[in-house]
This record gives sequence, structure tokens and C-alpha cells, in this order.
Amino acid sequence: MTDTVDAGDTISIPGADAWQRAGLTRSEALRRERVERWRAETLSPWEARAVGLVVWLGWRAVFKGFQPLCLIAALAAASWFGARWLDETGGLQAHVGSVPGEESRLAERIRQAVPPEADARDIWIARLEASVRGDARRRADIDRFRSWAALGPDLMGRDWLALDAIAGAAGPRVLDAELRAGPDWQRRQRLDDAWREQIARGRELGLDPPALVFAPEALNRRRADRQFAWAVAREGADGFFRGDHRGQFEMRAVPGLVAGASGTTRLYGGVRHLVIALCAQDRTALSGCDSPIIPPAAADDLSLALAAIESGLVELPARGRSMRSGAEILIAARRAGQLNPQLEAWLVEALPRVLPAVEIRDAVDRAGIRPDIAFAAPARMTQRLAAQLDVRTADGAVVLATVLQRVADLREVTSSFEAIRLMAYPDSAATLDSLQRVGTLSGPATLAVMEWLGEGAYDALLPVPERPQASQEVRRGLILSLAGAILVLLLTLVRVATPARLRRASRTSLTDAWISRLLLGRKL
Repeated sequence: MTDTVDAGDTISIPGADAWQRAGLTRSEALRRERVERWRAETLSPWEARAVGLVVWLGWRAVFKGFQPLCLIAALAAASWFGARWLDETGGLQAHVGSVPGEESRLAERIRQAVPPEADARDIWIARLEASVRGDARRRADIDRFRSWAALGPDLMGRDWLALDAIAGAAGPRVLDAELRAGPDWQRRQRLDDAWREQIARGRELGLDPPALVFAPEALNRRRADRQFAWAVAREGADGFFRGDHRGQFEMRAVPGLVAGASGTTRLYGGVRHLVIALCAQDRTALSGCDSPIIPPAAADDLSLALAAIESGLVELPARGRSMRSGAEILIAARRAGQLNPQLEAWLVEALPRVLPAVEIRDAVDRAGIRPDIAFAAPARMTQRLAAQLDVRTADGAVVLATVLQRVADLREVTSSFEAIRLMAYPDSAATLDSLQRVGTLSGPATLAVMEWLGEGAYDALLPVPERPQASQEVRRGLILSLAGAILVLLLTLVRVATPARLRRASRTSLTDAWISRLLLGRKL
């Protein structure tokens, strides 16, 4: 079988040969020669017949306008589907605005809790003054005072405090209007600089927290006058909770720590608490429980279980130090009347199941501990009691360890005394977890936050609702229309980037030249 060869490929054609020498392939050179020849033979539109001219104009509109028309149609479809997508997913603001974090949402709730007709500064000063006045014995509640002092910037708003500090006689509203008239970044920088300057001034004055710089000077003087007596009581209490001071601690010595007319408010420490709780029940009493140095107490399985954990007798599935710290706070909160009744009821039900009283007694007996000697010399018995009762695999041990860990974490981010008072708020293990997260966000202001918002503080921890999703039809239409627009745009860019000598040698140019000659007519 012999191959057939187009005559145009072998016959020398001067025009095609010239284009081939210019760099075109033989087929491209032939097409270019034909395009040039046919266009030269075509009548101009002014010379053509009316019918041919009308049809030619229609052809040219299709030939030249098809690609731009496709691009416009694709962009229009993408715009329409994009508008529907925005409408179904919450609008433009839902996509442009940033999602506030938990700390920002908590600060916003604190400001929103201020009644519309009230002044946040007046509320703040009133709470500070009430804390300075203190209890019925006129002892200043400095723990509460410092917590409210730390809450002040969030309650009143840092921007407002900065404006008030630099406004002068004109007032913060006038200054704010002037700053808003300029660029936003200048206003932001001016307020941030003013805020940092005021906080630095508070530190220079020795104020703790530095936000007290925004409080009246008379109030700060009253706080300084009354702080000495509180500091003396606080030093002894701190020493007891740190383990530096042995013996016992009366919680009523710290203003505001005991709620109402509570019963026994004296703390003795881990080993002594264990001895007292053991000797309070006949079924758990050991030899030596009849010693007069052991204070009498009511039989109570919850106190016994918490004391066993506090003393280090029990090994739970978590760090022992955190378990002891959490148990110590729960014991103190219960005796101070600060433990939420619902949380206490949960503990009464849960702890004895994990730590039966008889098993605690047997563990102490195995360690060879005499209650009277242990009460007299608790430090000597600590090592002998350590981890004698392993309940790491017991049912409910993980939940119990989690609760104690949350209490210990809350104590870490606040203080021992604030953690005791904060136990009045959580009514379950779940809300205790939320309280610990609030404490992490608020730090020293946690007590004031819970006093101000109550359970409303937990709302700031709720997950932000997810944006609604667009329908499958809208998503598919938007993707296809955008893909079509991108494809047409790419083809246009390819055509623009192609040199003119190659474009005129294309099959489309050849087709256009042939149809134009056919419709407009051929020169004679």
C-alpha cells in the first residue's frame, strides 16, 4: 500500500515557503498562505451584498464573541450561585468576622450583665467598698476585694478606662468621637498606649492588682489601712495549707472564708483528719481511738474517704499530690459551709463506693498505725500510710480522680481560699469542669466572675454554633460555574500568549477566511 501525499506538501508555493522559513511547520505555512490569499480575495463589507453582509455579521458575532460570552455567562452563574451560598451560610459577616475565643466571649458576657440603666464603674466601686467593709466584725474581705479589682477592666471595658484616663475636661465621649473620626489603627494605638501607661503607673504605686489605679484614692487608702489585719491572718492560713505550720487552723480567722453559722470550722491536716474520722465510727475504730487528744466528731463516711485521700493513704489513677490537694479543698469547703449541696450529695454517693470505710480501716491497720500516736506525730506516719490502699482499677476511680484533679487545678490558678469559696458554685462533676475552665480564663478574678455571672459564666464556654451549610445543588453549581469561568479564562490567556503568526495559521483562522470569502464575495 502506497502513501498518498498532498500536492501542497511537495509543490513549491512561494508564500508557504516563506512562512516555513520563518519557523512554521509545512502544514501551518500552507494554512497561513491560504488565509492571506483568501482574505486578499475577499470583498470588503462595503462592497458586499446586503444579504451576505448580514449573514457575515452574524458569523463574526459568533466567531469573535463566543469565548467572551462564555466567560461572562460563567461569571454570572458563579455570582448567582455565590450569592445563594452566602445567603444559605449566614451572610458575608459570618465568613469575614473572626470567631471570638472563650476569653473574649466571657469578657463580653461580663459587660452585657451590667443593667442598661446602671453605671459599671459605680457597680465596681460599690463591690470594692463592700469588700473593704467586710463581715459583721468589720474585718476587710481582701480576697474578694482583690478579685473584684481584677474584674474591673472587663466589667467597665478597657477602652472606656483608657479614654477616661486621657480625656481630661472634655470627657471620654468627646475624645472617643474625635478618635473615631480618624483612622481606626490610630485610635487603637492611642487607647492601647494609654492602657499600658495606667497599668504601669499602678505597678509603680505598688497596687495589687494594678487595675486599682482606676479606683478612687480614698478607697485604696482604706484598703491599705485594713489590709494589715488580713495579712496577719492570711500568713498563718497560708502556712497551714503549704504544710509549713503544723497543728490546726481555724477558718473563721480569715474573713469571708466561712459561710453562715457553719459547724466545725477547724482544720487539722491530712493524717489527723483520717484519725478523727476513723475514731468517729465504732466499725472503723482502732486501738488507741479512746485517747483524749483525739477530738470527737460525727460518724461520716464522706469525711473518712476524703481524709484518706488527703493523708496519702489512697492511690488513685492520677498524680498523688493533685489528689491530696483536691481532697484538702473539698474538706475545707465542706466545713466552711462553701460546698454546693448537690455536689456534696454526689460525693456522698460516689466516694464510699470507691473507698469503703472498712477497707480504709484495714489499710490503716495493715500499716501498723495507732490513732493516738498518729494524731500526736502525724509527720512521722505519713510515709507509713503512703499508697497503702490502691483503688486505681476500682469502678468510679477515674471519675473521682478527675473531680479531684479539677479542684486542684482550680486551686492552682486562683488560691486555696478562693478555691474553697468557689466550691459553692459547681453542682456536679460537669459544672466543676466548667468552673475550672472559667478559673483558667479569669485567674484572680474568678471569684468575682462567679459572683457576678453565676452559672451564666459557663455559657461563654459553650461551643460556637457552626455556620449552616449550603445545599448540595448550590455547592455543585458554584463549583461548576467557577470551573467553567477558569477554563474559558485559561483558553483566553493561551490565545493572547500565542504569537500572531501562529494564530493566523490556525484552523479557526482558515475557517473564518473561507466563510468570509464565501459570504462577502470574491474579488473579480
